Amino acid sequence: MLDQERNPVFAKYKNALVAIGVDLSDELVIDYIRNCNYELEVRFQAIISYWYWLQNQQRELVAPNQVLMQAFYEQWQPFEWREEFLHNDEFKSTAEKWWEQARSIDILKNLIVDVKDNFWFGGKVIFQNPQGELWSMDLEIAMEMSWEELIAYYQRVTGIVIESHPGYFLLHNRSVS
Repeated sequence: MLDQERNPVFAKYKNALVAIGVDLSDELVIDYIRNCNYELEVRFQAIISYWYWLQNQQRELVAPNQVLMQAFYEQWQPFEWREEFLHNDEFKSTAEKWWEQARSIDILKNLIVDVKDNFWFGGKVIFQNPQGELWSMDLEIAMEMSWEELIAYYQRVTGIVIESHPGYFLLHNRSVS
């Protein structure tokens, strides 16, 4: 969608923009973002800081897409911007939320090495087997599974048997009969 210079800026702010109601699949919004040649990060900060200001006033952001386009058109500047604004739990992506839950399961925090979030094409869960080989599955598929189903799928794909013991897990290759 964006060039290499602006893509990291977009990646940094996209979750916050979506959380405050901006529809990043709207063609007009995409055009405004794509055609912004000046201070893209400042515009994103401006609308997010405006959202925070509204929250402090117990008000809602009405018509977020139009507000974003207005911020671009009028070249808004951020209102008392603080980098910690981006650490709001509401701004976490689906992948980040799922990854946090998965890490709370002892065995999964040892099997999953990363969760990649691709805003436009869905995410990937990256697994590692005991030999260090990596493989992935679509995040959407993983999210539809229970933790038990995900572990069973891991065992099927890798041929690894996971034995649960109090306080630890034992992983070994499935014996061939």
